[in-house]
Amino acid sequence: MSSTFIGGKPGSIAVGEATLVAFKTLLIARHPDGTIDPISIGRHCFIGGGSVVMPGVTIGDECIVAAGAVVVDDIPPRCIVAGNPAKVLRENIEVSAYGRFRNVEQYRLRHGSAA
Repeated sequence: MSSTFIGGKPGSIAVGEATLVAFKTLLIARHPDGTIDPISIGRHCFIGGGSVVMPGVTIGDECIVAAGAVVVDDIPPRCIVAGNPAKVLRENIEVSAYGRFRNVEQYRLRHGSAA
């Protein structure tokens, strides 16, 4: 259960700090003809299991990519995307490290329960 990164050259796939790329995820920066379009994933993102990120895509900071999504276009910061092709479902979300919703962490602090 691991992810596959097909970069083609060093630095062609950049993943920001505190970003989680889940199992069976495919990040492809190389086109079938061998040309390379770098992929950039921002800080504090969650890339769901089984999702695919295609060449040249930029995913902004604080985004959540749903499991099984196929990302073919750039994703603006602070969005949730899902589907094939991935579409924005919600904007202006607030997440912290690894794409965890901030209000979940606040709930845990107030109530002392695991979330």
